[in-house]
Amino acid sequence: MRHIGVPHLRYILAPALAAVAALSAPPPSAVERDVYREIRGRYEGLVLPLKIDLKSAVTATPPNTVSLEGIGYARESAPILFGRLEKVYVQRVINDGKTHLELTIYRSKDEADRLRASDIPQPMLNNPMAGRTLAGFARQDSTSVLLEVTAGRKEPARQMEEIETLLKKIFYIGSEPSVEELEQFIRAHHGMGMSRLRALTGLPSERIRAILEE
Repeated sequence: MRHIGVPHLRYILAPALAAVAALSAPPPSAVERDVYREIRGRYEGLVLPLKIDLKSAVTATPPNTVSLEGIGYARESAPILFGRLEKVYVQRVINDGKTHLELTIYRSKDEADRLRASDIPQPMLNNPMAGRTLAGFARQDSTSVLLEVTAGRKEPARQMEEIETLLKKIFYIGSEPSVEELEQFIRAHHGMGMSRLRALTGLPSERIRAILEE
């Protein structure tokens, strides 16, 4: 009977051991480290007006996703937490180590500080109460936005450009709504109160009234 020697056994086991090592190794970060630091430095702590509606979290799935292809929601029926033209506070930018950056959004810095001081428990994906925890968390003026990044980490300049493009789909950055956009907003929110329309658009009551009466 021919016996398998140690060298032969090592060669047989090598592919299996390599596979195990690959599975146990931490995944590479999707966003290059310096790009991530630059984005955090630029955007964390800013108060920015929204170009889009942001929905609240009703499950453990991130409620709002933005990619180069467009904007998506985990559940179309989820309530809108922050509406277009509202100013929101970007509390944190998170690199998930895969293909996303995640923004944590609050209504204001004061609200973020208040809720953080409340020591809200963080939900776990394998926790059956995760959706309920997130929903309660969102109702307290916070939600998240997932940025889907397609550029690889070996292309930092392209990554930066893509992330900036995605952020400009969410916020007015270095720009303001045009008069046409403000007027369209008023027409689309006919049932909103005059004081709220005035606060969001900055237009005088007379102009708002004239648009509503068109």
